[in-house]
Amino acid sequence: MLINRKCVLWLSAFALIMPYRLFAQSSPGKIGVLHVYTAISQCAEGKQALGEFEKKATAKKEELERKNNEIQELQKQLQSQARTLNDDSRAALVKSIESKTTELQRATDDAQKEFGQMQNEILGRIGNKIGPLVQQYAKENNFTIIVDSSNQNSQLIYADPGIDITDDIIKRVDTALAPAAAAPAAVPTAPKK
Repeated sequence: MLINRKCVLWLSAFALIMPYRLFAQSSPGKIGVLHVYTAISQCAEGKQALGEFEKKATAKKEELERKNNEIQELQKQLQSQARTLNDDSRAALVKSIESKTTELQRATDDAQKEFGQMQNEILGRIGNKIGPLVQQYAKENNFTIIVDSSNQNSQLIYADPGIDITDDIIKRVDTALAPAAAAPAAVPTAPKK
């Protein structure tokens, strides 16, 4: 009986302590929200890279619009001169329109593929630099989890703006990736006499 009482006493003590330990281990930690796309696009390197990307995309878009305008002019010409053109001229104009339309479609497809790859490369390159900085920030500030609010697959419905760490990460990225720009210029010293 003495052994059973000791067992019951130990089990009772353990039962009283266990919920506290489980609660301490399973208590929710600090949660943060990061809009990764904003962090990438608003940091200094991201602004520069996406600015260059935008210039190239705008130039390509203008080129494609010029080609489209040429096709529209040829179509207008075909419509306005349909009665006066002979069969050979009409066939040549239709062939030219079809050829230019095919060329425009291919150029548009190639541009979409090229610029999609270029954008993914920029986002991936800068994102890979941001990842370790986010992990370091999370450890320093005792975050248990940081959720990407820019990812449409995250299922994030609501987040208190107070837990958004995007601005802090942008500052950290700018500081880490551009230490030369953040450091003050060295002041020249006067020579010794």
